[in-house]
Amino acid sequence: MAEKTLNVVGMHCPSCVMNVELTMKDLDGVDEAKASLDDNTVTVEYDPEKVTDDDLVGAVEEAGFKVE
Repeated sequence: MAEKTLNVVGMHCPSCVMNVELTMKDLDGVDEAKASLDDNTVTVEYDPEKVTDDDLVGAVEEAGFKVE
């Protein structure tokens, strides 16, 4: 397993955090996703053989946010 933290632009409420976490967890190969409203980040534990950086960024964008 690998871990990566992404800077997320646009999260401003607990619903935003939940939306990012759920979208990330929907990716096959993501074990855990924890978003922080205070830091505007999401930290993801994932299998790098199944999930690429582009997949992670795409999930954040699918949730309606941008990655810095």
